[in-house]
Amino acid sequence: MTRDEQERLAAEHVLGLLEGEERGQAERLLASDATFQAMVEEWRSRFSEWDSTAAALPPGNALWQRIEAGLAAEPARATQRPLAAAPLSSPSGPLRSLWDSLAFWRAFGLAGALAALLLAMGMGFFALKASRQPILVAVLMNDANQPGAVLRTFADGRVELTPLGDMQIPHNHSIQVWTFPDPASAPVSVGIVHAARTVFLDLRNLPQPHTDQLFAISVEPLSGSPTGLPTGPVIMKGTATTAL
Repeated sequence: MTRDEQERLAAEHVLGLLEGEERGQAERLLASDATFQAMVEEWRSRFSEWDSTAAALPPGNALWQRIEAGLAAEPARATQRPLAAAPLSSPSGPLRSLWDSLAFWRAFGLAGALAALLLAMGMGFFALKASRQPILVAVLMNDANQPGAVLRTFADGRVELTPLGDMQIPHNHSIQVWTFPDPASAPVSVGIVHAARTVFLDLRNLPQPHTDQLFAISVEPLSGSPTGLPTGPVIMKGTATTAL
């Protein structure tokens, strides 16, 4: 295995992209190869800046308002007798006072409403989380074989480009993202970027992306390539891998 292949294996191990035989190979190297261990630690250090780009997503005011409205409405519903319900026999003995307690039945109703709300919140959270999970990830490497950006594609056609480290865009220029849906055809533009920050691009007008699809970034004029093909130097590129 060449050093470049080991570097790729270490980088994808840190990102959690390996599976099958490659995952087993990385685990064996980690257990026995000090050089590979050092590569993994170096990649963890490089990607630590990417971790800080994930912003916290607190629940919105609308969600709390719905919870409060549901809790406020439940006591009134708890006092209403169901019209079609069969009469319940009252217990005797020590349970009689609890059975006749309005406070008990109010608390019981509130607990049920709260459990239903928590279940709905949990289902909504996991549905939202699933929609935000990428389907493909590509680590774009620069000429020095260092990670320059991470590109993630989502099922709805969105593409998230996250610069890593100190990525610079030359003055009065832009960078343009390209992809090759068909390796034998010309590259297709994904979008133009004017600032070195996380941006969302759009793949909805292109064929569904696939594993091993090549993505690249070139330096272009401010308005993008005038020819529809890369005209400036390609500063980084990488292939897509299935996200775990």
